[in-house]
Amino acid sequence: MSGFDLHIHSTASDGKLSPTQVVEAAAAKGLLGCALTDHDTLNGVAEAHAAAERLGITLIAGVELSAEQQQSDVHILGYWLDERKMRDDKRLAEIAEARRWRLEKMVERLTLLGMPLSFERICEQAGGSASLGRPHIAEELVACGYCASIREAFGKWLGRGMPAYVARPKLSPLEAVDMVLRGGGVPVLAHPGLNVPDNLIPRLVEAGIGGIEVYHPEHDRAAERKYAQLARRWRLAMTGGSDYHVSGVREIGCRITTVTQLGVLAEHRPRA
Repeated sequence: MSGFDLHIHSTASDGKLSPTQVVEAAAAKGLLGCALTDHDTLNGVAEAHAAAERLGITLIAGVELSAEQQQSDVHILGYWLDERKMRDDKRLAEIAEARRWRLEKMVERLTLLGMPLSFERICEQAGGSASLGRPHIAEELVACGYCASIREAFGKWLGRGMPAYVARPKLSPLEAVDMVLRGGGVPVLAHPGLNVPDNLIPRLVEAGIGGIEVYHPEHDRAAERKYAQLARRWRLAMTGGSDYHVSGVREIGCRITTVTQLGVLAEHRPRA
């Protein structure tokens, strides 16, 4: 298998493999390289870089920023980020703190609903992740016997509009694009087929995205054709990635970015 998986999560956010294990899995699949794109954090990138150097594959420093537009989640991927610049970005630190605040409030709601949980235990089970998310609560709901599955936890309690849902402090998609650009990276619109408003895409192009994630496990062939056409219209890269979190659901390398399209994406890197 040749190509790059440009959408992978590790234990630095809500994935189940460590950054080292992610890179080892990518190498075992025969990939030329991969991007670590944990939610709202680059905390796993240094470890992943070390593993990639040892194994002789390419590691691209990435992130997935969570934003919202018109009551829809809009995620922006960032690639080739300058880790120092991102660490110094106060907005990214604010997002991490907001994630913690949000989960505390959701745990409080669940307790009032008759499902007491320990926020400290959730943090412990998350392995010290700086990027706490709803999946961490969902796993604890299952572990405590309140729900039979992660799907049930989201469907009954944690999903948008459900009794324990708490909206996160809003980051706009345009703000997310600007954060990636400030960090010296290339922003890409993630999985647009997951309810991203079509009228937002031209604004993101104007703001400076360098690609659209055309190839994603939840895009069918019609969606792939649609977003490939849009990418060609605006001369953007057509990227692909597994959006890997845990084995058995999606596997690393199940969607990839070709070498040619990675080159197109690289053309959008800011000039020094």
